[in-house]
Amino acid sequence: MSKRLRVVVMMGGPSSEHDVSMASGAEVFRALESTGRFDVEAITISRHGQWSLTSEAPAVLPKPGEAADRPMPRDEAIRGVPLLEHADVVFLAFHGPFGEDGTLQGLLQSLSVPYTGSGPLASALAMNKAKAKELFRYHGLTTARDLPLTSAAIRASMGNAMQAVASNLSYPLVVKPNLGGSSLGVSLVENQEQLADALQWASRFDADVLIEERIVGREVTCAVLEDLDGSVRALPVIEIVPKRGKFFDFASKYEDGGSDEICPADLTEEEGAAIQDAAIRAHQALECRGFSRTDMFLTATGPVVLEVNTIPGMTPNSLLPKAARAAGIPFGDLMAHLVQVALNRA
Repeated sequence: MSKRLRVVVMMGGPSSEHDVSMASGAEVFRALESTGRFDVEAITISRHGQWSLTSEAPAVLPKPGEAADRPMPRDEAIRGVPLLEHADVVFLAFHGPFGEDGTLQGLLQSLSVPYTGSGPLASALAMNKAKAKELFRYHGLTTARDLPLTSAAIRASMGNAMQAVASNLSYPLVVKPNLGGSSLGVSLVENQEQLADALQWASRFDADVLIEERIVGREVTCAVLEDLDGSVRALPVIEIVPKRGKFFDFASKYEDGGSDEICPADLTEEEGAAIQDAAIRAHQALECRGFSRTDMFLTATGPVVLEVNTIPGMTPNSLLPKAARAAGIPFGDLMAHLVQVALNRA
């Protein structure tokens, strides 16, 4: 009888998205365990960087993250790495810096430990919204007009920062941290009077801020899944209708009844094909692996790409698993598939 694969689910981390990651990781753990195909363990990393190995899935509900990401302490990482010694494959269930931005991916790659999802470069590019958009435009994808600003420039002269925005963009605007996710630090800005507060709020979450012209359209998202032969396919499109706020903010994403998520979206054949094509092209532009989810707006002239998530939410009700379910792939089978794709690449 062959030995069962030992899968280590990693979650948590010193990120403002710590609790969201813990919720994803716990669900991934339970799903893999339920298949009966794997010996599953978890490495949880605390907000302060301590690594712990456990054979049980933690029960954590997502809540708004802290207003700052922390660096991974060197001594904690050195003590934590040996916990990976017997892993056949690592399932990464992180969101935000360290676990989603290519840092941990690079570490695992250097240790020859197979892991799920994209590699270091794709992960880093996807996390950096401004750089990702440069690649999207190079590959012919439509994006919103934007202006990146550093927190240093904002602190040095708020007046100059606001003038730069006025000279390059038109209201209404969306102000967001350049790095990060879960809509933490994001504001809708209708006029110049609201801009200063929005810039200061976003800069609490990241050193760089991205200001974009607000796109008017239907908010949609489309996941891409890699098959075992290395080919990729787009899953059914989901339309998102926020109910808690004016956009798909933290409350709309994680609170019960926060949004209506229509899957598959009510689209014409041409609209659906255009969105799925854009998702695949964005995935390939960044050279993502395994899976991704691209957020977009569908406008009168076609889809406008916002960003690519290389590790989107991984609870059964999260958007990628919901799209997979609509395509006939149950949650447990999806998690097992992602493990097998990681092993195939290794």
